Amino acid sequence: MAMIVETLRKIHLQHRLQEGDVSAHTKSAQLITKKWQAAVCNDDVVGEVRVSRANNERIDVVDLQTKTAYELKVSGKNTHHEFYKDLVKVLTYNEYQDAEEKLKKLVFISEENGISSLRGRLDGMFLKMIESKHMLSIELVVI
Repeated sequence: MAMIVETLRKIHLQHRLQEGDVSAHTKSAQLITKKWQAAVCNDDVVGEVRVSRANNERIDVVDLQTKTAYELKVSGKNTHHEFYKDLVKVLTYNEYQDAEEKLKKLVFISEENGISSLRGRLDGMFLKMIESKHMLSIELVVI
């Protein structure tokens, strides 16, 4: 996990805009995601993993060896919306997998203000339920 996150931190530092309009920030976020995926993907780490055949939702990066999903929200704004969407993607993905192929961990990555806000919003009982009923742990990581 450390290599995947550290690689992202370097790319984020290089390409994250401090100023600009919404379009420029969107393009920057897409560039960061694409460069991150290109840098970390190999035989065991894959990008843009399709959640199911029923939709076109995709998980940013999946480490097949550790059964870990990585989802990135470049901006720290409205992270809770993206987090819940990403959680549902991982839960849906797991419904289509055999027991040994299910993802065991979701690493949600965003800027410090977004992660701090999310930590304050997430209910401990909810996280325990996700872990006990769905065998999925969640880690919130600051870029």
